[in-house]
Amino acid sequence: MISVEGLTRTYRRPRTSLFGARPEVRALRGVSFDIQAGGRFGIVGESGSGKSTLVHLLAALDRPTSGSISFRGRRIDTLPERRLGFLRSELQIVFQDPLGSLDPRMRVRDIIREPLGRAPGGRERVAELLDAVGLPADSGERYPHQFSGGQRQRISIARALAPRPSVLIADEAVSALDVLVRAQILDLLADLVERFDLTLVFVSHDLAVVRRLCDTVAVMRQGEIVELGAVDEVYDDPRHPYTRELIAAAPSLRGALARLEEG
Repeated sequence: MISVEGLTRTYRRPRTSLFGARPEVRALRGVSFDIQAGGRFGIVGESGSGKSTLVHLLAALDRPTSGSISFRGRRIDTLPERRLGFLRSELQIVFQDPLGSLDPRMRVRDIIREPLGRAPGGRERVAELLDAVGLPADSGERYPHQFSGGQRQRISIARALAPRPSVLIADEAVSALDVLVRAQILDLLADLVERFDLTLVFVSHDLAVVRRLCDTVAVMRQGEIVELGAVDEVYDDPRHPYTRELIAAAPSLRGALARLEEG
């Protein structure tokens, strides 16, 4: 489904002196991997590891300095925006902050329907998606600020699914939610990925969350993939010291839920 080869991304910072050169920041350093159709691919790493830069490149919202990205065998990193229409419908993103990504002036029904344009059957599709993400049918008449954080993330997921994508990217989609709601959204994503036969790219700083949802994981550090493999193998027998540090520092989602229930 997605093939990434030798991807690098370098940014230039503003000059610190009048005659000095603009310093470079290497956000990605030779990243390569493949994502199979129907796979659940996790990308994990701390802040500044290059996760967000990689997501922007996968979605063709930015261009690499070097390397290539192919979607269904077709290079997307060299295509102009006017020729990326196929990707805009086939690949959708759910972001970390649903309130920031939802237009507060639009009703929920219009937010979900917006990616469909003038396609017929929009009302029926909105009703179908509200039901799929576990929201009442009358939710479409309300505005984003009238919902909780978890409900707003459900709305974001519904909007992302509206054009019937084949790939869903969840970029830190549960990190801003409390433990109980986080578990509910993870279960919802797992159900939707299976129901709609999606390829999932799940980005997080939490390896425990990735293990719950994904079958393959890439561990990133300072713009590089330091470990790549099946989630259970990486979790149970980590090879890189950084991966071992992440696992040691990661609280168990199951344990946090148990403590919440006891409290």
